[in-house]
Order: sequence, then structure tokens, then C-alpha cells
Amino acid sequence: MEKENNPIAEKDENGGLLYMDIVPLTYILPGDYNIFTEEYKKYPNSVWIMKPTGGAQGKKIFLVNKIKQLAKWQNNRNAEPYVISRYIDQPLLVGGKKFDLRIYVLVTSFKPLRVWYSSKGFARFCNEKYTNDMSDMDNLMSHLTNVAIQK
Repeated sequence: MEKENNPIAEKDENGGLLYMDIVPLTYILPGDYNIFTEEYKKYPNSVWIMKPTGGAQGKKIFLVNKIKQLAKWQNNRNAEPYVISRYIDQPLLVGGKKFDLRIYVLVTSFKPLRVWYSSKGFARFCNEKYTNDMSDMDNLMSHLTNVAIQK
């Protein structure tokens, strides 16, 4: 789209996509640690979310906004791999709360594109209203929609 000068590919003054920036920067640690730290330096005020690659139900997920917060995890020689993504700090909200949608589709052909949509999808919501206040960074009830956490 960018090569075609499509207006959807319009960028802001920092080079970020205005309309299609829906997939945050993501790395796998420890392998991408050096690449991650270079990206972190470009956005020093950003918050990042860390999730274990083998995890489920919201366990062991945490937010970081300083490299030194990774020191304990990084120094553990048996540390499991984690996915780290730049946290979307201005998410779409419903009633002031974060949510996610689970929509199920089956792609049976790419050329021609044939997609079957299931009506069995659902939405998950946080119990508490979202805030991007740094003092509330540890409150997973306003940041994660995982049912296991919200129970």
C-alpha cells in the first residue's frame, strides 16, 4: 500500500503508520534482546508487555517501562522465552474498558480468496476501567482481558 501511495499507508511525523498501526512492534526474548533494546531507545517513554511463549490464562504476564525491569528475568539462565510487544497505550475502549474480540474464520482458498465466518465468536472485557497512568501499571484487572485473571 505504501508503494502505491494509498492514503491508508499515511505516516505521522515519527514515521509510524496512522491508520494501519494495529500490530505493535514485537520481539522474542532472549534471542531478539539486542534488537529490542535498540528499538526501546527510539521510544524510551513506551510501555512494553511481556508474555511467556508457553503461557496461558494470563499467567506470568507483566508490563515494563524501563530496561532495568528486565534484569531479573534476563539474569535467570533458565528463563523461558518471552514475547515482548510495544503496549498500545491508547486502545479502543468500550465503556472505558479494554476488550478483545475472538472471531473465528476458516480460509479454504487464497486464490480466489474464500473465507468462512463462524457466528460463535465472542468478546472479553476487563472488569476495571483502563488508565495509562504509570502508577496503575501493575493492575492487570484494567490491562488484560484474560478470563482467568478477571475471575
